[in-house]
Amino acid sequence: MTAYRCVPLSTADAMRYRQMSADDFGYPIQRLRSDETYPCRHCLQEASGKRGMLLLSHQLYEPPSVYGHPTAIFLCAEDCPRFDVADVVPPIVAHRHVSFRAFDSRGMMLYAANELAESGGHDTALRRIFGNPEVAFINAHTAKAGCMLCHIERG
Repeated sequence: MTAYRCVPLSTADAMRYRQMSADDFGYPIQRLRSDETYPCRHCLQEASGKRGMLLLSHQLYEPPSVYGHPTAIFLCAEDCPRFDVADVVPPIVAHRHVSFRAFDSRGMMLYAANELAESGGHDTALRRIFGNPEVAFINAHTAKAGCMLCHIERG
């Protein structure tokens, strides 16, 4: 069985963004308060907008190729615990229709290994994708909007 780990935004980046008024691209960081929930990229939980959320553009570290592009992310405006659990699909992935984008070690997308998952099929899809020895890592994005949810590495 293939093990995996869903990797959230680093705590250093989360702390840095919480102190900034503009993201790394110069765009104003949106500060949201609402009755809705949002997918926090640090705790990987559905976070309440009542406590405050940030919306900003973040540059992906992986892949280091033409596929590594800035993406919109949500982040709890206040400190939250960083997700760190192996072989667990975090809530922000498990509750969404997700595009799993597979990459090789050079950061090139492996189109044939990509999958869409929803309704509880996330864990099975991840294990199936990592069953391909060419896959070095996966990025999970929302299927409709394309926002980055988390980076996924082999366990």
